[in-house]
Amino acid sequence: MSCLPVSCLPASQARDRTVQVPGGSLYYRTSGTGPLLLVMPGGPGNADTLSSFASCLAQDYTVVSYDRRGYSRSHADDPPGPNGIPRHADDARRLIADLGPGTVTVFGTSFGALIALELAATAPAAISTLIVHEPPLGQLLASDQRQPFDLNLDSEKDPASALDAIAATVGVTRGQAAGGGPASRPETRPADIELFIRRDVPAIGRYHLDLDQLHPLSGRIIVAASQGSRGYYPYECAQQLARHLGRPLAELPGNHAGMIQYPAQFATQLRSLLRPPARGGASDAGGSGRSERE
Repeated sequence: MSCLPVSCLPASQARDRTVQVPGGSLYYRTSGTGPLLLVMPGGPGNADTLSSFASCLAQDYTVVSYDRRGYSRSHADDPPGPNGIPRHADDARRLIADLGPGTVTVFGTSFGALIALELAATAPAAISTLIVHEPPLGQLLASDQRQPFDLNLDSEKDPASALDAIAATVGVTRGQAAGGGPASRPETRPADIELFIRRDVPAIGRYHLDLDQLHPLSGRIIVAASQGSRGYYPYECAQQLARHLGRPLAELPGNHAGMIQYPAQFATQLRSLLRPPARGGASDAGGSGRSERE
């Protein structure tokens, strides 16, 4: 399967947009054709971070990627103080509403998976199918298994070093591709790294999801983890979430950043999860309540 970066897709298939949200604005991009699929990256990711992965999915979906509040091309009127996951989820809800009537499929990984779970808990009518990949949801683990997110930045040279330290704890070496060479992913802006470390990492440690709100949606939730993440904190969280929801844990290629390591393979397996064999005339899990964006 041939996958081109989003920037190489015809201009008619890659469209830049902005939506106003309380206290700021969000930049987002749509590409491809088909049912709408919103992708939420982890860490300090923006609309460019998963571009190779998105381009593979854009053959079958209208893929929507965005910059979170305050990141890259999005803006925040308030200072970069504490900004909880519920606010990020409300921003995502407003972005989905800007796409038009109906529901969307949502894929979230890592920090993006926490935002996606909060979105599902508080705005279930917006989502047709939710795929969460390795959400760092510590409340599902015993206290001695949880990963601390109260980083002491004084022990690190700079926010980028702090991010490297976090990545190492989940089995990821930043800037390294699957074969050990340099990664081809878009470079992360230093300002985004600092915003993630100072504002969003503490929010991960404080976050508590109302799991009871997810049970009515459990049939529409796919919980996934990467094969190379076995034994690491995010994999354990995903495993416990799947058990709590009574769902199987789907395994995908690579490590915590598998969609960046192996975008084509990851997209192929994700596509198969969204299109399970029909049972008794049931519709596809990945069917969206709205068509592609005009």
